[in-house]
Amino acid sequence: MYKFSDYIHNGFLFLNNQLRPRHKKLSQLMIYATTICQSRCRHCSIWEKPHESLSLEEIKALVNSKCVTPKTVVGLEGGEFVLHPQYREVMEWLRDNHPYYTLLSNGLAPAKVIDAVRQYKPVRLYLSLDGDKES
Repeated sequence: MYKFSDYIHNGFLFLNNQLRPRHKKLSQLMIYATTICQSRCRHCSIWEKPHESLSLEEIKALVNSKCVTPKTVVGLEGGEFVLHPQYREVMEWLRDNHPYYTLLSNGLAPAKVIDAVRQYKPVRLYLSLDGDKES
């Protein structure tokens, strides 16, 4: 999953952040880009919130911030990210400008997820399989 060089890089980031607190860098940036979700998980209430999504410009601003490096892993999350109204544009921009990004999905829109992974090539796809004994 992670390469040895990733651990070395994260170690240097930790040292940088300790020694230069005004110049902190992130190893990961998880972006909760939308509250839209088709799942009704008992442990999560995001689906009860009004539908809100960060715009492409807001996501670009986050990724282009000073604390993000080319090796910062950017995670696209939500809600269900592939329900974001601009998910294609966001993933296309990341593929072309910050290709070290991941996608988290609940897997309830498999055609969209498969298409997004094939077309926009995140470095990893994470599936959230939450539930209890009954599910």
